[in-house]
Parts: sequence; structure tokens; C-alpha cells
Amino acid sequence: MANVDLSIIIPSKNNNCYIAEIIRRISSELSGVEVEFIVIDMNSTDNSVIWALEEIKKNDLRGCVIQSGSGTISSALNTGIYKSDGKYITFVYPSRLYKNYFKEYLRTADENAADFVFAIPSQMSGVESSAEAAICKAGTEIVDSSKLMADLIHSRVYFDFTAVMLKREYLLMNHIKFYDEYSFGYVEAFIYNVLLFDPQIACADIRLERDPDSVPAKDNPGEIINCYERIDSMIKVYERMKLQRKDNIMLTELFEGQKLPSVVLSVVDILLKQGFSYKAVKKSLKQKGYAEYLHSNSRTSPELKKKLFRWNFVPWKYSVS
Repeated sequence: MANVDLSIIIPSKNNNCYIAEIIRRISSELSGVEVEFIVIDMNSTDNSVIWALEEIKKNDLRGCVIQSGSGTISSALNTGIYKSDGKYITFVYPSRLYKNYFKEYLRTADENAADFVFAIPSQMSGVESSAEAAICKAGTEIVDSSKLMADLIHSRVYFDFTAVMLKREYLLMNHIKFYDEYSFGYVEAFIYNVLLFDPQIACADIRLERDPDSVPAKDNPGEIINCYERIDSMIKVYERMKLQRKDNIMLTELFEGQKLPSVVLSVVDILLKQGFSYKAVKKSLKQKGYAEYLHSNSRTSPELKKKLFRWNFVPWKYSVS
């Protein structure tokens, strides 16, 4: 195995010269670090592959471009993981670039022998979460994975799932990968699966700053079709959680009573915003078997219970979030 500190996996399709520019900027930022660039090309029809390869070669960088065909982005990212040689891996999305965080992530990972590193999350509510309380202590506290999952389920904290760093050995040892068949909700499911195996978590003491030069996100005309995939991926996470965390009944009940119904209702919101009638949406959810997840338990928040009641019993009064 090559002595590589960090593998940077970049999924790309028709990004022209942007990938070469991203490689140039990151390699400059990581001067002195053994880094490799793995560009996963998903059937580009422009010259982005050629430009990326030229950038790697002319600067004598470690890296390659891998053709992943017309499969999902999840499959492309999995290819990058298995082809990588780095002690740590991270993902760079051209449409979600952040400024100067790699070295701080690496420092935090090494100092804490971490399997999973992310930046200080944003609070989603006015109440400080258990994870936020620990994380804000200069990034030195080890974060409990169960508590972090609970805070994520309740939306008490948020961090960008695409701006994380992971120990490659941890992923391979626990057979953690993206769900190949999904292109909607796949990153969220991946992060929950990472947390299920109780990684050593450390938080870098920085706030991420978006790079204004990010490539504009492309429209996703398949969003309506793919939105059901988020439900499917979360159901898979739930089934895995019941096996992996069977000793933590609170967590599985929380996922069942809070996460799953909130995800189903988020899909309801997407479909209603697109002009589907509530009758058509209800029929679709029932046919696909998703209606069974629209129930509450003792772990469901009062706000979600109200939404579930309206949708289940007076859907004409249901309001889209």
C-alpha cells in the first residue's frame, strides 16, 4: 500500500475545467501532505476527464480518473473508496466546496485517533444539544455516537454530510459503504451507518465556510421519482440499527418514532409541492408500503405527532413544511 495520508474522492460529470481547478487548489492547500486524487467520472461528454488527468500529470500528483459508467453516484463513490490507498478519505463535491479545512481535519484526526471527523455543527434549535455541548469545547471532546445520532434524528444539530473525513480502515473493517442503488438520501444513510458501528468521533474546531466558486448545482429532474429512495435507505438503516444496536432500545425506538415518519412526511411535502393531490399521495404511500411508518410512539416529538395526526386523519388540513 502506498504511504498516502489522504485520499480525496471527487465525483464528476461534465464539469469542464472545474475539476482540474479543484485539484490545483487543493494540492496547493495540502502542500507537504501525501495526498491522492481519485476522480470518478460518470459518463462525461466534455473534456473534463482530459483536463483532470493533465492537471494530475503536469504537477506530478498522485491520482487517477476512473470511469464509472452510467451508474448511480453512490456506486461511483464506493468505487473511489475501494480504489483509494489513503489512511483517511474524504469526498469533494464540485457543487459544495468549502475553504481550507483539510489540514485541520487531518490534525484533529491524528490527535484523537479518530475514525470520523467533521466540523463544528450548526444548531437547528434554540436548545443546546448534548453533542453541541461536547463539541464546542475546542474540538477535544470525544463525541458519543448514540448521542450524536439522537441529535441528528431530532434535527438539533446539522453538519454537512459531504464535508467529513473517515478512516478508510474503519469503513472496510465494518463493511460500510453507500447503498449502490440509491441516488437520493444516500449520503445521509451512509453517515448513519458509519455511526452505528460506534466510531471514535472527533470534531475539528472550525466552522466551514462555503467556497463561492463552487460549480452551480445541476437541476435534478428525477427528484420526484427518486424521493422515495430516501425512505428506502432509511428503512435499511433502521433494519441494520435493530441488529447493530439491539442493546439500545431507546435509539431504535427514536429512529422508528421520529426519523422514519419525518422522512416519509418530507416526501409527502415534496409531492404536494409538485402539485399531486393528497389522495394521490396517500394512495401511492399505501401501495408502496410506506404508510405503515406514519405512526408515533413515546419518542415522537409533539410537533411531529401533530403533523402525523393531520396527515393521517385530516389530510386536507395538512400544511407543507
